[in-house]
Amino acid sequence: GSEMCIRDRVCCFISNDILIDIYLQQIIINVIMNKAFNNYLKGADFVSDTLSVCGLTICRGSKLRTMLPVPGTEIEIPLTIINGAFDGPTLLVTAGIHGGEYPGIAAAMELGRSLDPQEIHGSLIMLHPVNIQGFWARREFIVPKDGKNLNRVFPGNPDGTLSEKTAGLISSSFFPLADFYVDLHSGDIHESLHPYVYYPGQPTEELAAKARSVAKVLNVEYMVRSMATGGAYNYAASTGLPSLLIERGGAGLCLHEDIEEYKSDLKNIMRKLGLLNEPVKPRRYIPRDVTDIIYLEAQETGCWLHHIHSGDFVEEGQILGRTTDLFGETLTTYYAKQSGIVLYVCPALSAPQGTVLLAYGKIHNED
Repeated sequence: GSEMCIRDRVCCFISNDILIDIYLQQIIINVIMNKAFNNYLKGADFVSDTLSVCGLTICRGSKLRTMLPVPGTEIEIPLTIINGAFDGPTLLVTAGIHGGEYPGIAAAMELGRSLDPQEIHGSLIMLHPVNIQGFWARREFIVPKDGKNLNRVFPGNPDGTLSEKTAGLISSSFFPLADFYVDLHSGDIHESLHPYVYYPGQPTEELAAKARSVAKVLNVEYMVRSMATGGAYNYAASTGLPSLLIERGGAGLCLHEDIEEYKSDLKNIMRKLGLLNEPVKPRRYIPRDVTDIIYLEAQETGCWLHHIHSGDFVEEGQILGRTTDLFGETLTTYYAKQSGIVLYVCPALSAPQGTVLLAYGKIHNED
């Protein structure tokens, strides 16, 4: 059925628009059909020579780096699009949804500059940083103009606040283009974390398995299946787009080693998806699942003194830390409710009520 449909369209195009030698016509039909049917077998669409988004058109084998306006605002977001010379999938990458999470932003900037479109199969689209207002203000979590956490307002609203308009732009214009989506994060300005990755656990097992298979090419020790529905990557998954949220670096730092690891992660994802025509590179770690995550929140406002660090293994009943008043008197001592690995810790002394002091969960070694 698909072969006949392709043949009919090609014959119609040639017979109606071009007077051509019958022998040469058959050669053209065979070439086009072979290319289109190979794409069909791979589950890909017949690929155009141009990629168009938000009024921008990028030719095959070229790169565009520009500032993208958020409609209805004065804000512009850095956008890099690499439309590869060869057919392949489209990978969407966002960095800096939280403006103070720097390594992923820097990695996207550097890859956008260094990658050669002539070596790319498919398209790579990167927004870096998404929350540019928070980036320049050195703010944690929020978009300064409206005080909202951009990662909590997806799918957004084109008639809403800046955060909602930004989320709406990504949801409506970029998610539909992508075959896979990666959202780069770090511990925020007041978070220290051990590298790990979230993959969506819904809406289907098939989508979760696709995302998990890509997560396994990252050089991180741990991965977490998220059953949450909020956030950019979980919303994307709800639309049928396989997605990951990677966590690497933190505490307001932009370390060279974190940038390089992020670049390696992204290149391995590109190899896995077929954007780079080369085998996945070996990595030091193969991520293990962490389950039953406990996000420990401060019961009251106080000064937080942690006894453990991200990446530590804790035993059930072990002291995790304590909060005090401003005179050093203990308010609450926190103990581990289970044994597990500490994924991230708040290293800040100031801990308003509700602050996530740390997150830890159980390690599962089986595949």
